[in-house]
This record gives sequence, structure tokens and C-alpha cells, in this order.
Amino acid sequence: MKKKLLGLLLATSVVAASFAGCGNESSSTSASAASATDEAANPEDISGEITFVSANDQTGALDEMIESFNKVYPNVVVNHESLPGASDDIKESLMTSLAAGDSSPDVFECDIIWVSQFAAAGWLADVTEDIEPIADQYLGGPLSTVYYNDRAYAYPDYTDVGLLYYRSDIIDTPPTTWDELVELSNEYVGKDGIEYGYLFQMFQGEPTSCNMLEFIKQNGGQDLVNGEFKLNSSNTVESLEFVEELISSGVSPEGVLTHKPADSRAIFEEGNALFMRNWTSAYALTQTEEGSQVVGKVGVAALPTGPNGSSSSGTLGGWAFAVNAYSEQTEAAKAFAEYMSSYEAQKISALKRGTFPVVADVYDDEEVLSEQPYIAAVKDAADAAEPRPQVRDYSTVSTLFAEYIHKALTGELSNEEALETLDTKLNEALAEMQ
Repeated sequence: MKKKLLGLLLATSVVAASFAGCGNESSSTSASAASATDEAANPEDISGEITFVSANDQTGALDEMIESFNKVYPNVVVNHESLPGASDDIKESLMTSLAAGDSSPDVFECDIIWVSQFAAAGWLADVTEDIEPIADQYLGGPLSTVYYNDRAYAYPDYTDVGLLYYRSDIIDTPPTTWDELVELSNEYVGKDGIEYGYLFQMFQGEPTSCNMLEFIKQNGGQDLVNGEFKLNSSNTVESLEFVEELISSGVSPEGVLTHKPADSRAIFEEGNALFMRNWTSAYALTQTEEGSQVVGKVGVAALPTGPNGSSSSGTLGGWAFAVNAYSEQTEAAKAFAEYMSSYEAQKISALKRGTFPVVADVYDDEEVLSEQPYIAAVKDAADAAEPRPQVRDYSTVSTLFAEYIHKALTGELSNEEALETLDTKLNEALAEMQ
């Protein structure tokens, strides 16, 4: 997608910092909440007591979503539990229960990069037949994240995507190509306090995986193709060369090789950069953090494309609602997970905790637009975005990817040597996952 994303983007910092009343309802409301397999059934016929586990939600949105669910499913009791700690702590806690075959929790919030790992382990209920009849209601990007080996194992919760931030007080129209980004950077660096053209994040770890996959796919490169990693291509080499040139030419500071999202945002908030790649949550922070010099001066657009690319490609983040394969209340659990991913629940989440919905129509909801007119800005970007490699052990893939991409960017290996070795090691790791 090359068109400018119009309007302001303002995601609340609640989503970034945590696991991260509604008006007129759409025609896709209460009736659509029932599972497609139970379409003819009365929701009141579904009963049971389930446990739902999430990260700490200080907004109260999840509890309000549960109350909305109970208006449709009055005979399902939902016990909501919150797990403390960061994402990795929550994952460890969930894995302990799931690996033991515990029937609780029945439903839990699941990072999209855990879906393939948990599904491959047999811990998630297959919901393919339930979700496919209603698949059209979801944005394409978020929907793609709940699949593993062509089967669906969760319902989308909320989404996140890499975006281009720019100084709207300096330029009117953001770049849609790499060449335009460099041209504008060269024009404005040294003026109006701008020291750097483009900030991004290449800290050796997940930031490298997310950012470099964007550069690769923006230029027509690929990662996992028909069960085999094929990163070693001319398009990927060109992507690495572009990143190296951004740094060597001074368009980007050498520090990007150690940047995490917060590091780039700090420089951008000081007013020292023209462009920045960051997640959806960055907008709210640039507009609310004490000392920010760019309040009212930030625009958002899709990431630009490379010379061999056909569309912008932001990496997807976000969460899903997964059903425990060992749940003893599968019918009630599936009904709950599906409802939490429905129009009415997504609307509550968007209004109260500032998440970016996975249901397309919520972006056009009059009440949501009235409260948050900027929310439509990420609709197309999220719809077109692509997930990270959906494999049994994503953490191993990410670790190898970040290691050899860094070896290339720091000159320890040539780009071709790094990519050839990376493909070999990734495919060896993939074989061991089978």
C-alpha cells in the first residue's frame, strides 16, 4: 500500500505498557457472537464455568467485554484472572499449566508469536471450522496470525503494526519509496534542528527481526516459502545494502544498530529526526510524554517500499484469544473467545483500552470515529501486514535471524555469506522442529 494514511494516529500508552459504555450497535452484533457451528442454537443453551487469563488490564475494558458477553450468554460464568509480570513471565506461567495438561485456564490472551508454538505442542483447540464462516469480518493481517499449518488455533484479539512516523510540520507528504525517504532526509538534515533522516531499531534480538523483515519484504524479498527459508536472494541483499547505506551516509545514526523502539522514540521526541519507524503505540507517547518537542507535529504513514517491492509491509504484532485444548468446557470457551473477538467486544476494547481492532467494521463505527477519529489510519496497514515466520519454535528462528543479520551489518560477514549461512541454519532448525 503506497497511499498516505490520513488523519492523526493516537494509540493509548496502555497497550504499549501492558500485555501491552457503547452506543449504537452494528448489525453484526449479538447474533454474530454465537459460533458458526451453533448458529441455530440459542446462546442461552450454552452453559458452564470457565477461567479466562489475561495480563493486567488497568482500563477495565476486559471486564466490560465480559459483562457484554454475559448479556448474550447469561449461563456462562467467566472467572477473570490476571497474571503479573512482563510478556515472557506470562508465557512461562501459561506454558507450565499447558505442558502439564491442566484444563485451566480455558481461554487466555496469547501473543501472536506464541500461537504456532502452542499449536504445534497440541495445547490449543482447533477453531478452524468456527472461525472460517466469519473470517470476512476480520482484517487480513490479524486473521493470518492465528493460523498454523493452514489451521486456525485462536481468535484475533488486537493488532499492532510497524508504521512510518514523520514531522508533519516540516513535510506535507510522506515518502512512499526508499528513494523518496533518502531524498527528503538529505534535503532536511541540518535544518530545523533535524540531525537524522530516519530512525529504526536493530538491537540484536526481536527489534532486528521485526525491522529487517520489513526492509526485506518492502523490497520483494521473502522469508519462509512452502516450508523452507529462502532469505538468500538478490532482493534481500539489496535490502541489507540499503540499511548499510542509510547508516554510512548519515541518514541514520550508527546507534540504530543498538536501538530498541523506546530509544528511537526518545530521539524523535527531542525533535532531532525527520522520520521514524515504530509501533502503533508510539504516537500517543510522542504526544503525551513530558518534554516531547513534537506534540502536534507528527504524522503517520505506511512504511515505504523498495525498488523491487510492490507494497508496504509492516511487521505484525498483537494478541489473540486462545482456547485451551484441555478445557473441559470447550463449547463455552469457544463461544467466549469468539465473542471477545466480535464487533461489540472489539468496540469496547477500542474505546476503553485504546487497542487497534481486528474487526474491519469497527474502524468505521461512528462512535469509535467520534471518540478516536485517528483510528482509521492503521486499517489498511494492518490489513496488508504480514506475520513473522509461523513455525514451531519462533524464538530460535528470531535468534538466528538477528545474529546473522548483525554479522552482516557490522561487517563480520559479507551479506551473501551471512544470508547463505542463515538460510542453512534456519532450515536445519526447521527440520529439527518437525
